[in-house]
Amino acid sequence: MASTSIRWGIIGAGIIAHKLAQAVQEDTDSELVAVASRTPEKAAAFAAEFNIDACDYETLVSRADIDVVYIATTHNFHHDNARLALEHNKSVLVEKPFTVNADQASALIELARARGVFLMEAIWTRFLPAQVNLKTQLDNGLIGDVRHLTFSFGAFVPPHYEKRLKDPNLAGGVTLDMGIYPLTFANFLLGERPETVKSMAEFGATGVDELAMYLLRYPSGATASISTSCSLKMKPEATIYGTQGYVEYPGFQQGNRFVHHRHDGSNEVLSSQPFEYSHHANGFVYQVAEVVGCLRAGQLESAVIPLEETRSMMQLMDGMRAEWDFRYPFE
Repeated sequence: MASTSIRWGIIGAGIIAHKLAQAVQEDTDSELVAVASRTPEKAAAFAAEFNIDACDYETLVSRADIDVVYIATTHNFHHDNARLALEHNKSVLVEKPFTVNADQASALIELARARGVFLMEAIWTRFLPAQVNLKTQLDNGLIGDVRHLTFSFGAFVPPHYEKRLKDPNLAGGVTLDMGIYPLTFANFLLGERPETVKSMAEFGATGVDELAMYLLRYPSGATASISTSCSLKMKPEATIYGTQGYVEYPGFQQGNRFVHHRHDGSNEVLSSQPFEYSHHANGFVYQVAEVVGCLRAGQLESAVIPLEETRSMMQLMDGMRAEWDFRYPFE
């Protein structure tokens, strides 16, 4: 690809779209061109805020001056919106969760490969300096062999997110929206995918999962325990236990500081060392840079979030929902 700016279009004009738009405008190799929304008034207001064009979906994906489309609609529309962009040979970044289920994910992956265009799931936290460096430290033996991980991640949903998280027609529920963060983080830190998964969930008045627990066992023998909720205030933290120490990571989902506690295989902690990293105020800038780098290099997927990992994660969450006998009305 030429050295000119990577030109972005956005489908969806909600809160998450604003954050990505700001990140694109922060990136010196990117240009924000246009936005589309099912609600013309929202698209017009968004366009005025960012000094870009407002248009409908079909017009946006047909424009020759757009290289990549970011899908920022509600979960239930991810597949259809991404497919539209791919069918017009646009590179696509899809907000997590990638789709509602693995069948939809596979359809998009195969379409992108057939068309020879870039496709990636937007797990923005994967690119944060603290998470990247923690992975490096663990791979270098910071705590010996990693044996167990625990995650707690939950909060009462604020009013502006409540409809999206609790409406089954929008593919709501804590697993697709919040549980995906610790699930993908555990897989990332261990560098493998679980071979055994057990889970349970409690459902709210609207019929979606509002409290869930996942137990994972990996081929290496490592295990993970995850608790998540969109209707309960929980302490956001991760702890990674190894044979030679453990790491406490408060606010792991986007936190910039973790603490390493070293031991020699006994119960005595010999030393504790904090690690702190500088994070940009808008953490989306790192995933924007990843997309730009991939497109510049002519890559069709990210090595950091490969498409097979995305497909595997949708399969994992499908399996848990099957365990609960939970399907969305439109599935």
